[in-house]
Amino acid sequence: MTSPRLYARQKSDLFMWHSYSDLFLAGRWVKATPVFDLALCERLGLKPLEFDGTSDSLFHPFDRTGRRHMEYLNDRGTFADVPFDPIQADFRRAYPDLMRAGGLTGDFHAEAMAASEE
Repeated sequence: MTSPRLYARQKSDLFMWHSYSDLFLAGRWVKATPVFDLALCERLGLKPLEFDGTSDSLFHPFDRTGRRHMEYLNDRGTFADVPFDPIQADFRRAYPDLMRAGGLTGDFHAEAMAASEE
């Protein structure tokens, strides 16, 4: 799930360090990813993620047609805090255009929605 402009700057659809959160609920650890909003999921043909507080909710593995959509390629483990320095070093190596001065600004949601209409 990306926008054409973000893809052009990253030169990839691989999101290094795309993360999930570990939540300690009812005596056990549960994994949950940041969830994209319902409107964007519907527009892009994805089933919205559900989180019941007891089962892991990690990503959208397939779109509504059954086509592979997302997967984790490298589980880097769990951290007590965001490992900023390794993330920044990997981003500078993998996405130099994205990391140049000024970064990438804009409205990802609006861009992804507009691209889905094309």
